[in-house]
Amino acid sequence: MTIGQFGGRVSRRSVLEGIGVGALGLAGAALLGCGGTKSGGDAGTSAGGGLGANQPKGTGLPLTAPVVQGKEKAGGTFTEHTTSSYTQHDPHTALATNIWHVIGDKGLEPDPQTAAIRPHVLTSWEVSDPTTLVFKVKPGIKIHNMAPWNGREFTAEDVAWNLERIGGLYADKLKTPLASFQRASMVANIAKAQAVDPTTVKVTLSKPNSSFFNGLMDTRVPFAPKEMDDIGWNDPLKMGGIGPFQISEWVKDQKMNYKKSSTYFRPNEPHFDAFNWSIIPDRASAVAAFISGQTNMISAVNQLEIDQIKKSKPDANLYAWVDSNWHHFRPSTEYGPFKDLRVRKAIQLGIDYAQIMDGFFGAGWGYQAALSPGYPEGWKPEKVKSLAGYNPDTKAADRAEAQKMLAAAGFPNGKGIDFQIIFQNTSGTAYPENTQRFQAQMGSVFPEMKITLKPYADNASFSVPQAKGEFQMVSYVITASPDSVIEMQSQYYTGGSRNYGHFSDKNLDAMVDKAQVELKTDARNAIMEDFQNKFINDWVPMYVLGAQPARVMTQGNVGGFDTTAGLWYGYSATTKACRWFFVDK
Repeated sequence: MTIGQFGGRVSRRSVLEGIGVGALGLAGAALLGCGGTKSGGDAGTSAGGGLGANQPKGTGLPLTAPVVQGKEKAGGTFTEHTTSSYTQHDPHTALATNIWHVIGDKGLEPDPQTAAIRPHVLTSWEVSDPTTLVFKVKPGIKIHNMAPWNGREFTAEDVAWNLERIGGLYADKLKTPLASFQRASMVANIAKAQAVDPTTVKVTLSKPNSSFFNGLMDTRVPFAPKEMDDIGWNDPLKMGGIGPFQISEWVKDQKMNYKKSSTYFRPNEPHFDAFNWSIIPDRASAVAAFISGQTNMISAVNQLEIDQIKKSKPDANLYAWVDSNWHHFRPSTEYGPFKDLRVRKAIQLGIDYAQIMDGFFGAGWGYQAALSPGYPEGWKPEKVKSLAGYNPDTKAADRAEAQKMLAAAGFPNGKGIDFQIIFQNTSGTAYPENTQRFQAQMGSVFPEMKITLKPYADNASFSVPQAKGEFQMVSYVITASPDSVIEMQSQYYTGGSRNYGHFSDKNLDAMVDKAQVELKTDARNAIMEDFQNKFINDWVPMYVLGAQPARVMTQGNVGGFDTTAGLWYGYSATTKACRWFFVDK
């Protein structure tokens, strides 16, 4: 048995040769009634009132992943759009999508629907003993043919460097705050990684970590060559990786263009000769660009956009599922009133979650409390919807209770509570609307509570105060990590790499410590159940609004997207372009 499977005893030399099932092994099957439906042609379009029109709000979307029929055609240029070029280029400290999601690759990857561990850069992984893990690196992987690498082989030394750097072990040497290494929880407890030979890496842990294998599937831990700290992380044109595409042109806020890597290690990939990003800040212009055929894909479409596109492009295909992204408001527990559980709980009871999520997403989103409903052990939307605060049928009573609770805490009608919410004010995102709706709701329920809003123009400027915890409340979205214990550890553990609100509770920390070393599935799930109950009743470290729906449309001549659609392929519009291709119909 292996760490990735969480059951029985860990044997001395338990080896997975690319067939392991992660802690999320049944996530796709369990997710929101998802049946993994695939169909030819135009499944899931706006006919009959629109995608999810008959779906009760808050229960999520079933997976819709049409298979495009036709003969695969090699080559061509695939073009997407984004609102601005990336500003953060260090994959281990970047807040979100960055160049390495195109030019780099991860150690392991999940099945997009079931989250079963798939081999990738790492071909096998074993538990030598509870604190020693051994990985095999696929031989023959080449770094892009550009200076200083000139096509050299990517070896165990590179992998070991990445694992230690992701874990924040180089923070002091680099004079970078440890908190900036926001993915350190993906390799929690790493003490050392060393290359035994060119294709073998040995990892030494300070204590067992039942989530280590799953952490290496996370979208946000792509590998880079070990020379990158010397080259620097400022100029994208100097960056070379092992991914399917190599940087070819970069003009800030105009274009980010990539060319096919002829030495990519996955056979017959990528299919496109070029993968280009056009910078289109305005949403209406982005929709028009797709309709006119200037772009091949458009993400995060709403129902009005779907209907508009289908009128002009009836052969366009719509892909939809419930995403692993969850929207939230995170209070800083260092701000006086938020130190009091009664205040945090009163706000949790006072929020109208459906009004906020319906307002931006319409149908298709899913209720979520502590953990993503995609985890087998995560509470499903139906259960969350029945809880106080979330239940729309008891909203009036819950708000009455919230008012009593706040008064008992010494803040009648919210008097004495005055805080600011920071958020990204970027086009097409939910943050501005979510924040405004929350502000209006709190003003209605607690009329003497004062809330001001502070928008940031982009990801880079917003990430600084969030990472430092320099806020009173933040509105943001998190992509769930591919393991529930990692999620707990990173988000809520004292000193967790994404615990931006600095929540701290010794009982939560003890629970995380226990779950991290627990290798038996039933026992681990019982801890997760206890955690979710305490999250709602005893801790309330943040206010999770819900899991967002993902809706992507591609031109009718684009094939292969069905193989990458699903909750556990985060950032798939960026990371999986190598799997798609044009077709002749």
